[in-house]
Amino acid sequence: MPLFGAPGQRIGYEVYPHPQDAPPLVLLHGFTASSASFEANLDGLREHFTVVTVELLGHGASDAPIASAAYAPEQAVRRLVNLFDHLGYDQVMLCGHSLGGALALRFALDVPERLAGLVVINSSSAAGSPEWRETARAGMLAMAARVRSEGTGFLKNTRLYPAHSRRLDPITKDLLTRDFDRIQPAGLAGTAESLVVEVNAYERHGELGVPMLLVVGDRDADFAPNAAAFAARFPAGLVRVAHLPEAGHAANIEQPREFEAAVTGFARLIGYLPAATARKTGIGGTRLMTTLGGALVVAGIGLLAAAIFLNGGDGGGDSPLLAAPAPAEDTPVAATPTPEEATAGTRTAGPLNAGGASASPTAAASPAASPTATATTPPATATPTTRPATQAAPANTPTPAPTPAPTATPTEEPTPEPTATPTGPYAAISGPATAEVGETAVFYDASAPVGDVLKQTWTTPSRTESWVAGVSVSFPSPGCYTVSLTVLFKDETSQTASHAVSVGGVPCN
Repeated sequence: MPLFGAPGQRIGYEVYPHPQDAPPLVLLHGFTASSASFEANLDGLREHFTVVTVELLGHGASDAPIASAAYAPEQAVRRLVNLFDHLGYDQVMLCGHSLGGALALRFALDVPERLAGLVVINSSSAAGSPEWRETARAGMLAMAARVRSEGTGFLKNTRLYPAHSRRLDPITKDLLTRDFDRIQPAGLAGTAESLVVEVNAYERHGELGVPMLLVVGDRDADFAPNAAAFAARFPAGLVRVAHLPEAGHAANIEQPREFEAAVTGFARLIGYLPAATARKTGIGGTRLMTTLGGALVVAGIGLLAAAIFLNGGDGGGDSPLLAAPAPAEDTPVAATPTPEEATAGTRTAGPLNAGGASASPTAAASPAASPTATATTPPATATPTTRPATQAAPANTPTPAPTPAPTATPTEEPTPEPTATPTGPYAAISGPATAEVGETAVFYDASAPVGDVLKQTWTTPSRTESWVAGVSVSFPSPGCYTVSLTVLFKDETSQTASHAVSVGGVPCN
């Protein structure tokens, strides 16, 4: 891994180039973790971004100076600015998990002109109130003192130690455990003393001027209960919230595909990525997957009630969703307990859900074995107006001379009517009409007018989701499936659209 910076304060980084030089997405890990926190996401994110992983000072391959002042937030922000200059990036989209999310938010407040967008994942350090700071600071200082005197061995008996996790995939668990084992005491102690709490910028939340995606693992018992109040502290319309119901603290690892879709959708919403274009399916041919295109980009942050979503989570909900912007009221964030563990990069407990919510067909989407169970009608297809058959000309029979032949009145052929264009608000879905078994397809809200959409509710084979501008759906078996979207508009009307998907070659009649 390359190192950048002044000797003794170098930070490790890795650039994963995109073949078409896509814009950079920079990933920051959490406390006691490393860039391995994003190992499960690299392939998915590299399809859309030039991905850059950075290791915080004192972690992974980075230097671990003894002086705690080197770990201060101002120093951490300056190191990132210098790295971006070194890489030639005028602007990036910055994504951070836990402590990395707090640093990403601090960067957005300090140097907003260098960011196109911000993604924060389950960060108590970012959300903590002044009361939280006092409690957490005492805990961090006590832990740092013990680490400096005893080393890091005692932390292996806490839930900070990745090897204890039952939620991480085996590869990520092994990598994070390896990197935890090589953390130098000075690095961990310096971070605990000068960054974990001091990076918090509670009083400056109202200054945010960069669009932000807040990713919430609903099963993160420390962060999730405070997420709504945290999101409400920022300027109205600037924050989108993606709930991952089957994910805990390490939401991007526990629900990787859904996390990646949320980040990509957010990047499209703010115009950092272009609208999706045709892509190769891997089976042969191409599949056109269009988003709202220019309309979505133009709407951007102005879509105050629109949202992007993605599935995942750690808690009680059926489905992940990117909710509409948070309410504007300023609700204080409750203090988060156990500061040492609440700020960690990865925490343990709970069964591993490696791939996201299951997608077993329901009445809304019936596999081929029982096609009659389909409850939702496939979308209507425009039927062209057929031209009536012209009658064959009669044989040449002479007409009696005294009786003049009557003038034939020609039969007017009906003029084909053009397909009607909806005059009012209408619901529409953009997405593939075919898919392979096991493939994940993405469907977007293509309703109009875009600015009049207040709420979307999707019904898929496995779940129902609201406040979502797009959904990803996996199809477990052959069949004809239906994805439906109900849209509530500003005029209080609701419109519904349905989209049939042929999976595994089974036709949708």
